[in-house]
Amino acid sequence: MNKGNLNKKGKISYRPYLVSSNKKNAKKVVINRYAKGSNKYRAKNLSENIYKSTEIVDEDRNNDEWIDIDIIKEDENYSSAKNTYKNAQKNLSENWRKISPKLFDIMIENNAINKDSKCFKCNSPAICYCLDCGLNTYLCLECNTLYHKDINLFHRKVFISNIFDKEEIKLPQLCTGFCEHEIKEISIINLKGIFKAKFPTCEGLVETLIRHKLFPSTPINPQVAFSFELFDIYQELLLEAHVSYLSFCRVLESLFSDQDITRNIYYLFKSAFHQYLGLKTMIENTINKLFSSKSQFNCPACPQPEEKNSKIIIALDANFQLKRMKSAGSNIGERIIEESFILNQNKYDEWVQNSINLSSLNTLNINNNNAQINVCDSHFKAANQTKANLKSNYLDDTGIFGSTCRHGIPLKFINLKGIGERFSLAEYILSDLHNMFYEDSSTFIVLYDIACNLHSHVEKSESRLFPFKSRFNWCVSIFHAYAHSMKCQLNYHPRACNSIGLTDGESLERLWSYLGRFSSTTRYMRPHHRLDILEKGIQHISRKMISNLACNLVKRFKNAYKIMNVSVKILKEMEQMHGIDESKILYYIQCQYESNFVFRQHLIGKELYFLNLMELHRYEIEISKANSERQLESLKRSRSLYIKKVEKCESDLDIPESKRWNPFNPIYSKYFHDYCERNLDLISDKLRKFRNEYIFKNSQLYNQDHIGHKLTLKIKSSIKDISKQIEINISYYEYFRLLAQENSFCKDYPKAIFNEIVNHTSDFWQILDISINDKMDNIPRIVIFNSIKNFNNLQRSKEEISLIVQELKRLYDFWMNYKIKIENKLQQLQQFNEKTTKNYGMICILMKYYKNVSKNLENCQIALNKIENYKVNNTVQVVDVPIYDLINEIEEDNLLKGDLAENLTELEICDNEECIEYEGEIVDKSKDCEEEIITEGESMDYKIV
Repeated sequence: MNKGNLNKKGKISYRPYLVSSNKKNAKKVVINRYAKGSNKYRAKNLSENIYKSTEIVDEDRNNDEWIDIDIIKEDENYSSAKNTYKNAQKNLSENWRKISPKLFDIMIENNAINKDSKCFKCNSPAICYCLDCGLNTYLCLECNTLYHKDINLFHRKVFISNIFDKEEIKLPQLCTGFCEHEIKEISIINLKGIFKAKFPTCEGLVETLIRHKLFPSTPINPQVAFSFELFDIYQELLLEAHVSYLSFCRVLESLFSDQDITRNIYYLFKSAFHQYLGLKTMIENTINKLFSSKSQFNCPACPQPEEKNSKIIIALDANFQLKRMKSAGSNIGERIIEESFILNQNKYDEWVQNSINLSSLNTLNINNNNAQINVCDSHFKAANQTKANLKSNYLDDTGIFGSTCRHGIPLKFINLKGIGERFSLAEYILSDLHNMFYEDSSTFIVLYDIACNLHSHVEKSESRLFPFKSRFNWCVSIFHAYAHSMKCQLNYHPRACNSIGLTDGESLERLWSYLGRFSSTTRYMRPHHRLDILEKGIQHISRKMISNLACNLVKRFKNAYKIMNVSVKILKEMEQMHGIDESKILYYIQCQYESNFVFRQHLIGKELYFLNLMELHRYEIEISKANSERQLESLKRSRSLYIKKVEKCESDLDIPESKRWNPFNPIYSKYFHDYCERNLDLISDKLRKFRNEYIFKNSQLYNQDHIGHKLTLKIKSSIKDISKQIEINISYYEYFRLLAQENSFCKDYPKAIFNEIVNHTSDFWQILDISINDKMDNIPRIVIFNSIKNFNNLQRSKEEISLIVQELKRLYDFWMNYKIKIENKLQQLQQFNEKTTKNYGMICILMKYYKNVSKNLENCQIALNKIENYKVNNTVQVVDVPIYDLINEIEEDNLLKGDLAENLTELEICDNEECIEYEGEIVDKSKDCEEEIITEGESMDYKIV
């Protein structure tokens, strides 16, 4: 989307409408930014569009959103024209304006009470008007007693004198016979208001209230009771709309202000609802335990523990929105809701302590020959284990750490009790899953924002996962991958990893968007109360996602088919135009992995010899230019160090000192050429990453939404740091470019200027991306990049299609077995000799479950049929995508409209990191790039040698 020129600083001018800036839909006016395809843009021929839209409206008038517009008769001079969306909105507003005076009069008349009215049943003089029985329902004294004393107890009545009914309600006696009981009086609050009620206490005060479906505010001698219906409504508002206790109580007081709710019901409501929620959850857990085992994996579509040779895909992440203040108080009781998702804090603490004891023993027998994984060159706060142990002065709980399967269904969570994002959190959850999947042939694919760092930690002997590290494969979640270095992406990007399908690893970010809205309420709760609400929220979203799983799998299947067809088409075009087949693409990928070893610690043989020689020559030149004795002494010490290194390399390579390479030696020149070219490629890749981040941050700074002063200052500071890094890398780039030019072997490396670096369509990037590579059959870099990207997308989409077919079959078997178990249980209860009311209650509950399970089973069967039909009648239209696009259209769209407001600090870079060394040059890396989310995960910034 065009949101102004991002290259210019200062005030940004906007157009009155949004215009697409990508190449395919250039300069088309956007009428609906959330639509897909051609529906997103204004039609070229408006007259044809109007004609078509009116035809569709006439055919489907009953289902049209604007049906009320056309109901109005034409002779009343109301407009019903339907052109574009904007015209429809104007007409709708105009029609509402014209009819509003009539509606106003009618609504005033609805409040009138006819004092001469008659009873609707016996035609006697009426004494009251019932607000809940229906329209114009006037009642006499006898009929009011008949309908409202024994039947509709909680109906609101207004007497003819326009006074609300304040008569006391008498609840019926529950027990049979002629026994006498004490009469109690209590205030009852429900959706109709507050009522005074008297009732006989047959079993006891609290028990009698529960049988009347009223929940007491206190367990002993309650003075107020709330209806089950009121609590059920609030439960849905809490779990779906995240309405707080206080807000709901204020709504009740506002709605029923004419009934004189003078008592503060907030504390009574909060305490009673918490207990009610616990009892309802206890019933649900009791039913679920009848049909599931502890060893069952929460996602029915994923592989189960008893399966062999299975691959379980797990996503991990932490959320620091769900914090709790120390000032909110301490626990005064146990947790009411059973721990099914959020693991017990004490068990985690014991596990950590045992891990510390074992690691202290293992340090005595460390095997120095263990293969160590190279940690990513990017530095993140989440990977800083020192800061993870720092305590807060104001926070008791700092957040929550969790896991989901590849479908986003919640698995296990740990409360962060005053700690940061530790590796032990991930280890504890993975250890629990390892114990659940007891088959040794089962393996895990773990997606995590800092999977590269966690992998390096697991490879160490002190890790609790070290004994079974072979069962784990590691990937970085797709949106966070672009904050990692190139060599890290080559190993951990999900599009480059096998057996993972199109899983993006960002399912927890979607879950946090739901759970994060509890933060404003739970941060001021007591510890157990907070965990109960979060537990209930996770249970709610889990149950909802499992019910919708069949439908979602069909959508993912269609998306995978579409990606597969697009990739196949582009790869065929590349093969025809450039002769790039599968074998060449595999060769290019292998070259990428080989180019991974470009850092000093990986250099061997003649490359290391050349590097040491070059450093030796550099120090000799600097010694000749030294101005002080102190500087001279330091340079001489460095020179002597490199003389020893050069002599060691010469002895290893059998090169006599007399034949030591010099800058005029052809072999030296060859290695010097490769050295400059490699560093230019590395620096240009870093500049590309900083460019994307610069554009992303600027788009957030100058977007149309108000992001607030504090966030604006933070983004400006981040842009300043990025600009500084760009300037530093430009200086290194120019140094190597001029060095290569002096030696007359520089190919198409353009001059780097800041304004061209931060503009992805500039000549600088066009020359770099379309430049050819001698080692790659003289094929442009951008073509090789697109071939690798589409090849990986093709492989992952094929895996996704295969995975979804297996998952749908598992899901169908799950619902079928669930249905059979409920049928057996129902049959068992119906044949039970003891026909108690509790058994009948359990039968009714199971019947509701049976209905839902049957519906889910039917949806799963429909999904299987849709997939089979889709395979046979695949009608996906493949859109022609230009091979030489410098940036993907989806990338551009997301780059300019991303939401930076979500967790900017989650993957921030630590300050003052040590310098990194590229073959010979020292780069002062004060800050690496922060987290950047720039694509939908369809592409990958590969580095070509």
